[in-house]
Amino acid sequence: MNKLNLLKLFSDSENFESLINDLNTKGERDNFYLKNLNGSQKALLSAHTIKNTKSTHLFILQNLEEALYFLDDLNNIIPEHTSHLFPSSERIKIGDKNILLEQIEVLNKLSKNKYNTIISYPKAIKEKIITKSDFKKNQIRLSVGDEINQEDLIEKFHNLSFNNNNIVVEPGDFSIRGFIIDIFSYGNEYPYRIVFDNNTIEEINYFKVSDQMSIDSLQEIDIISNIQDEAESFSTTDLFSYLPKQTIIWINNSNFLFDNQENIGLGKLRQTIQNHQCLYTGPTDNSHYNKTIVFQSSPQPTFNKNFEILISHLDEYRNEGYQNIITVSSENQMKRLQNIFKNYLHLVNLINCENSLKEGFIDRSNKIILYTDHQIFERHHQYKSKRIYKTENTLSIKELTDFKKGDYVAHFDYGIGMFDGLRIKTSNNKKQESIRIIYKNNDVLYISVHSLHKISKYKESSEELKLDKLGSPRWKNLKERVKGKVKTIAFDLIKLYAKRKITKGFAFSKDTYLQHELEASFIFQETEDQIKITEEIKKDMESTSPMDRLVCGDVGFGKTEIAIRAAFKAVADNKQVAILVPTTILALQHNKTFQKRLENFPCTIKYLNRFVSKKDALHILDQLKDGLIDIIIGTHRLISKDVVFKDLGLLIIDEEQKFGVSSKDKLKSIREHVDTLTLTATPIPRTLQFSLMGSRDLSIMTTYPKNRNPIETNISVFNHELLKEIITYEITRGGQVFFVHNRIANIEDLHHRISQMCPNLNIRYAHGQMEAKKLENTILDFINGDFDVLITTTIIENGLDIPNANTIIINNAQNFGLADLHQMRGRVGRSNKKAFCYLLTPPFNKIKDTAMKRLNAITNLSSLGDGFNIAMKDLEIRGAGNMLGAEQSGFIEEMGFSNYQKIIDEAINELKESEFKKASLSTKDYTNKIRCSIETDLELLIPIEYVSDLSERMNLYQRLSSIQKTSEIQKIELELKDRFGKIPEETIDLLESIKLRELAEKRFCEKIILKKEKMIITFNKHITQNILNNIIKIIQEDQGQIFSIKEDNNKMKLYVNNVESIYDGIKTLQKINTN
Repeated sequence: MNKLNLLKLFSDSENFESLINDLNTKGERDNFYLKNLNGSQKALLSAHTIKNTKSTHLFILQNLEEALYFLDDLNNIIPEHTSHLFPSSERIKIGDKNILLEQIEVLNKLSKNKYNTIISYPKAIKEKIITKSDFKKNQIRLSVGDEINQEDLIEKFHNLSFNNNNIVVEPGDFSIRGFIIDIFSYGNEYPYRIVFDNNTIEEINYFKVSDQMSIDSLQEIDIISNIQDEAESFSTTDLFSYLPKQTIIWINNSNFLFDNQENIGLGKLRQTIQNHQCLYTGPTDNSHYNKTIVFQSSPQPTFNKNFEILISHLDEYRNEGYQNIITVSSENQMKRLQNIFKNYLHLVNLINCENSLKEGFIDRSNKIILYTDHQIFERHHQYKSKRIYKTENTLSIKELTDFKKGDYVAHFDYGIGMFDGLRIKTSNNKKQESIRIIYKNNDVLYISVHSLHKISKYKESSEELKLDKLGSPRWKNLKERVKGKVKTIAFDLIKLYAKRKITKGFAFSKDTYLQHELEASFIFQETEDQIKITEEIKKDMESTSPMDRLVCGDVGFGKTEIAIRAAFKAVADNKQVAILVPTTILALQHNKTFQKRLENFPCTIKYLNRFVSKKDALHILDQLKDGLIDIIIGTHRLISKDVVFKDLGLLIIDEEQKFGVSSKDKLKSIREHVDTLTLTATPIPRTLQFSLMGSRDLSIMTTYPKNRNPIETNISVFNHELLKEIITYEITRGGQVFFVHNRIANIEDLHHRISQMCPNLNIRYAHGQMEAKKLENTILDFINGDFDVLITTTIIENGLDIPNANTIIINNAQNFGLADLHQMRGRVGRSNKKAFCYLLTPPFNKIKDTAMKRLNAITNLSSLGDGFNIAMKDLEIRGAGNMLGAEQSGFIEEMGFSNYQKIIDEAINELKESEFKKASLSTKDYTNKIRCSIETDLELLIPIEYVSDLSERMNLYQRLSSIQKTSEIQKIELELKDRFGKIPEETIDLLESIKLRELAEKRFCEKIILKKEKMIITFNKHITQNILNNIIKIIQEDQGQIFSIKEDNNKMKLYVNNVESIYDGIKTLQKINTN
């Protein structure tokens, strides 16, 4: 049974049909009280009514959360009919861009007099908004075929306060490229691309910000300005003035609505609503309605996760003639339920809904039971919040690596120089574009656009650095030194691998029934990665070789649950488990999480850190030695000499890179014979994974949990009024607030100021230098919800999990790296409530460009899973830090991350045929591919007239230079046509030259010179005998007329005459068979 059948099943209900008939009756309209609607029955009734009435529907729920859950249910039941949220504007002034855009979207829909479904709540509907006439004045309607002068249109954009930028990124932007105009209207998820044929609009498309590519064509659009900017000059009204006369208003809890009137007087609100037909649900006064429809229903009961009770319950109702239905939220859940019900599938219909419904119910009139899987399993259920506006990741990341004149660049062959833009040179009436780099003593190096893969951004121009001198040995010596160190690491890896192969460990048993029960009791829905990685760990544990697995996953991806399952598997075999964490706070948090998760299972858990008194610590150590403790959680104290285990079977290490050298050395000896599981939120780049190859297995988590919303992130200049508003908003919705202030010296002063500002709130502070017991009590009290605001240093950065804390304020955010900000932000958003992160800074003109770019990036990268992109970019901007150790981090600082990656590739290539092969280590990610450079006197460039923006042109050259496959060329070709119009001949030839390069590299060519209608091909030392034989065959058949061969400096060169174009060069290489 699918969702449509489900709706049809209920639509045959007598009450459903009775309501529809009354609503569609012409003449005087009745107001109804829909009594005893339970669970998502209201959403099903609403969906049926929307589909069967020609009306606009306004649903007034109790608050924003209820509105979002109801919106989610409607979108699940009738996905073909889009419903819209109309939110309150209270969060606009504290930086929430989505509020304004969602409001504009609704007003635009309503102003077109079509049937719409709007979901709102009292706070929103009572606000004053722009009048219909003023709203229409602030928009421009355009259609395909319209005749309009481009200059006149651009003037209109300026009049509506749109900004002309090189690239369109966010609402309010527009850009012009010849006969193409891009514009991002307010109230839209995507910007528009308008293509002109002279002064006629030829086509209009939506396009994506991330790759700037068109996605859907449109016939007509409305371009709407930021109505909030000019709000004071507009006349105002309320939402009801936009509603068509035939609107049906659904009111949930009318007592709440009329008892909390704001901005609109009580009498006026009642009168306004009475102008429309109303349907009441929930608590209501009988003066509001004149007809009642009673539904014979009750809420879904709880089964305490006892499936025997559930099956007995379903069997009983089945025998009474009921149809039993369970909505299931995913394929995994479907498999799980099918397994549970494998002998009872005759009792129940399982329906796969993408996000399930909010609440189940029993419909006694129709003898239908509709239950939800998340209520049966007592799992969290979260609405899917589709926000209109989110600047997409690709662009945010790209901005951090854009080249600007004056920026420092690192050239793989010549070292650190200063980027001085692109230069056009003309030779024999042919134009060539090159990159100009300035070195020490103002020496200048021009680099062909075909060699851009050798250049990477090193630092922003705002920093002062020493430039390399052309011809100096410094850079070459640095590369050799780094390569030597990389090889040393590789040798150490081989030793570790060899030792691990000959060591015998304990082989754990297969899963017990208790293990199955533990996993079934998980209150969240597992991700694909959690399931896969748990199975990989179990397989490792059940083998005779000691496990050494690293699990790498972003903040909030569920690494702790994986650790809990592994730990319990060890305990089930009477083995002890040690969980090692870098901070006392994290030990406290893990202890709380493990205790709660394993409270119904036979398992003794203790923790050991500086919060534990000396007397208690000694008692714990005795219990550990006697085997009375199953799981011990602690900081580096756990690897002290006096800590003795009776039978340690599993070591779990959280964020190993944060431990010191001596701790790491001790861990190295432990992991030789004990199964070891390491967890990290730090990304492991592909080109650094070699340092883990073989010595440990790597599991990377890439799928984030379902039903978790992005964290709304905003940047603001610090001010007390804003601060008070942010804190008050969170507390009024029953939450708690983190305030991160990383200066212990004045944290007490800040505490005093905020306490004065919010005198009715309970505010406390915590930092690492506090007395241990006081710090522990403060953190525990905050976890338990005993106070409202915790002002703290970055001690909360890792692992703290407080579902009720859903706002985090980070003071002086400009001083933190991207990865640090992402980690701290990950402390919120761990429940079904919308979470917020505020980055407070000094005035923006006092912040360095680099810092501002970091803040903008973190604002736009707000989803779970963005952490990997963030941390990788942080690695490039700020260096590797603890991730690779001080020495390797120093090398990255000296030569740039991109060049360090290239050195690693070179080192691995040199070792792959010897040491790595001997140890049977995989090097499949490292190839012997040598890039082919191209020199030519042909015009191969992107003309300034075609792409005028330097940064954009440079970015396109970079992408072309790094292309690996021909299919990627086609993508760029489509992008150029879409974004900039018809491709010029010289750019087509540039694209063809990439195909030439790919063909050349497959034939082991390292250099091609194509000048004066001749082509000289230089082959590298890896050329195969087959290719050599084919070349000789071509020369013999040609008899020396076009082809000839020479050896120069131990390298073979092929000379080819009559090559007039790139196309001729491609045909020439295609003649050289690679087989």
